[in-house]
Amino acid sequence: MMRSKRCPNDNHGRMVVRIRFCPSCGEVLNKDIVASPKCPDDAHARMRRSRSTYCMDCGAGLQQGSPAGR
Repeated sequence: MMRSKRCPNDNHGRMVVRIRFCPSCGEVLNKDIVASPKCPDDAHARMRRSRSTYCMDCGAGLQQGSPAGR
C-alpha cells in the first residue's frame, strides 16, 4: 500500500530493521518479527513519553493523554 506522504522515520529505508511496526506511521517494517499480542500498559506509557504514535511491538495506536493507549 502506498502512502500519500512519506513517513519521516528512517527505519523505512534501512536494510535491517529490528522492530515490527513503525512508531511514526504504524506500517509493518519487519514481518518476520512476531507481533506482541498484548503489551503491558507501562510499555505503552514509555513509548508515549518518547513521542511514538504507534507501539513498535503490537502496532496499537498510542493516543496522547489516554492512560491505556487506546
